[in-house]
Amino acid sequence: MQFFYPPSLPISGSLDQLRERIAEHQIIIVAGETGSGKTTQLPKLCLELIPQSEGWIGCTQPRRIAATSVAERVADELGEQRHLVGSKIRFRDTTTADTRIKFMTDGVLLAEIRNDPLLQKYQVLIIDEAHERNLNIDFLLGYLRSLTAKRKELKLIITSATIDTEAFSAHFHGAPVVSIEGRSFPVEIIYTPPPDEDTETSYLEHCIEVTEDICTTRPPGDLLLFLPTEKDIRTCVEILRGRIPTHLILPLFGRLQAKDQRLIFSSHKKPKIVVATNVAETSVTVPGIRYVVDSGLARIGTYHPRSRTMRLPIAKVSQASCNQRSGRSGRIGPGICFRLFSEDDFDSREPFSIPEIQRSNLAEVILQMVALKLGDPHNFPFLDPPRRATITDGFRTLKELGALDSDQRLTPYGKIMASLPIDPVISRIIIEANKFDCLSEILIIAAALAIQDPRIRPAESEHQADEAHRRFADPQSDFMALLNIWHGYHENQRTFSWSRLKKFCQRHYLSFQRMREWLDLHEQLHRLVGRHRRFHFNRDPGSYENIHRSLLAGLFRQCGRKKKGSLYQGLS
Repeated sequence: MQFFYPPSLPISGSLDQLRERIAEHQIIIVAGETGSGKTTQLPKLCLELIPQSEGWIGCTQPRRIAATSVAERVADELGEQRHLVGSKIRFRDTTTADTRIKFMTDGVLLAEIRNDPLLQKYQVLIIDEAHERNLNIDFLLGYLRSLTAKRKELKLIITSATIDTEAFSAHFHGAPVVSIEGRSFPVEIIYTPPPDEDTETSYLEHCIEVTEDICTTRPPGDLLLFLPTEKDIRTCVEILRGRIPTHLILPLFGRLQAKDQRLIFSSHKKPKIVVATNVAETSVTVPGIRYVVDSGLARIGTYHPRSRTMRLPIAKVSQASCNQRSGRSGRIGPGICFRLFSEDDFDSREPFSIPEIQRSNLAEVILQMVALKLGDPHNFPFLDPPRRATITDGFRTLKELGALDSDQRLTPYGKIMASLPIDPVISRIIIEANKFDCLSEILIIAAALAIQDPRIRPAESEHQADEAHRRFADPQSDFMALLNIWHGYHENQRTFSWSRLKKFCQRHYLSFQRMREWLDLHEQLHRLVGRHRRFHFNRDPGSYENIHRSLLAGLFRQCGRKKKGSLYQGLS
């Protein structure tokens, strides 16, 4: 089986070396910047080398948007053999009996480990963009290091930007590194902090001003803007569409619908401005970019064991992330990156991003490790071990939730919690709801708690949004307000359709994408819970008291004791 490899991609010059390394070694590390072609061409190369009868080629992506868009790109390249490529993300599976190359999120592969610890269906696993070092990737890297010792026939390919390859190679017992020489062009860095950094000018306003200046004073070319939040992106897109009619303004973030994603990669008569989160930093290559405008910010989650809280502040990204972003402008010719901060600011930043496993609540990871019988987390082969305090806190959380006994073994509750693809706190709420005869209501609330709040409040219509949301408000509980939103949609919809949902969302200032995710997750949870004989769905409405008793079983850490006035004391 022979395939065409675009000669314009840097990886095409390394194909012979890759064939040799894959044939001779069980594990290899492939280093190359985003845009080198490793994500799209490596699965094709593996398919060429491995006979059809020997299992799937699995390729993980850190984000759903990357898994689906790359699968479509590879399918297009295979032409008549496009049926060999499929993808699987949460709530969407396009694989068939003919699939040989399967693109998926790392979370999907982790879920498959629960039912198939040896991952027998796979002959090759490609862990793409491993330098992102999210929680799933670090857990997979540790798990697969042990699995490759048990399955000598399993090939493992780790791909990374050039910054982390030595660490990956050492982790996998000196696995060989294949470096793909990039063909990037020089990128000029221009530091453009606000004229007076003491003023109240926001990074969003400054980003818009710099973008306008580029479009009016620089030679024409496509722009890529990096902003930290989806709300920032929507606001920026709205303003730029009113101010720069000469360009096509497109958003890019993880929850974007597939049809809107495809616009990013299509040809257009106008130059385009893509306003993106850090999904465009490494996971997705936006073609044709000449200018990058970098806010230097992202929303970065950090868990604090002492206060036992997860915070999601907007924070400065590392120097490595800044350099990844600037490199997006040097793919088709010399580029320019405008950093919306000073050079001193850049020099003061951390050289590399802190791995997520060192700044996350590990309760869910530990629960899965116990369920899979992987031994003591302190001895698990993590690339960068988490802090002992975080592991200790994870065990304490699981014991408080009733998932583990005093010997750190799964309880009956723990076995159920490990089978549900949600945070242990939420799965514990579901178990309690079964006791209090309000499982139907709690499944709706639980699914809502596992996604972002579906209510949106656009800057230009805050008053209208508040009025629309007031219809669903409950004077006693925000949880009941979520139920009211759910029932508000379903009470007037005898037959379900996405078009009806979209109209409902537009009328009531709700995010269609989040509502759709809410419906999908509820359906999945309903199906999974229904498999357990001990669960029963209540026919009569659950009472306010029982719904909140169930919520307290998981959310007890969020309780406070009211003191004087509006002061509350947290419970220890």
